[in-house]
Amino acid sequence: MHAMKGLEFQAVAVIGVEQGLVPDPAAVTPQSEDAVAHAQDLQRERCVLFVACTRARDHLYISAAGEPSMFLRRSP
Repeated sequence: MHAMKGLEFQAVAVIGVEQGLVPDPAAVTPQSEDAVAHAQDLQRERCVLFVACTRARDHLYISAAGEPSMFLRRSP
């Protein structure tokens, strides 16, 4: 996903958008360690997913096995 910035494709498949992979646990500071850094890290990871998804010109496919990423959940 990090390499997608500035590119455009007719169709894009973003796979593995599931809890435990997106957001990348290694890229997110634990909230108990630093709440502000945690929030910033989550926002950065959300932006990376957004960039990947907006590279699709005509078709976007998103897949996940198991529980979808917290970024895909609908808010109540």
